[in-house]
Amino acid sequence: MSPDWFKKYAVRGSPILRTFLTALGLGLAALPLWRMSQSSVKPLTGPEITVTDPIQMNVPFSLQLSSAALSVRLRDENGLVLWQVKDPQDTEFAAQLTRLPRQIALEISWSGPPAPRYFAKLRLDAPERDALTHVFDAAGSIDDLWELP
Repeated sequence: MSPDWFKKYAVRGSPILRTFLTALGLGLAALPLWRMSQSSVKPLTGPEITVTDPIQMNVPFSLQLSSAALSVRLRDENGLVLWQVKDPQDTEFAAQLTRLPRQIALEISWSGPPAPRYFAKLRLDAPERDALTHVFDAAGSIDDLWELP
């Protein structure tokens, strides 16, 4: 090899000047990218929405149990009893709620021999809404909360 081989691959110009120009180019390219990524749209503000009590209406519902129960109780988010039955003779119920709460708590105490899993299916048919269905399950007594959409 000849002693001049490195001259062919050598960097031309000042390395400090090249580094400075590269950094300057990246900095200038970053400014428009930063401006494009910032949101210039202001959020719309309107009257504040306040949560009020649920609307009073008749809401038919049906409840199906997987086994006989000692007691069944439906409560709202405040703990008020919406519907209950003690020592029922059936595993299927149909009744009406006086209002549609935001959350429904279902409490069931089972009777008879223990089962590996217990189930309860609750269906709400609120007026002017699609039917809402939820299945509760537990290894023992059911005490569960359902937040309605």
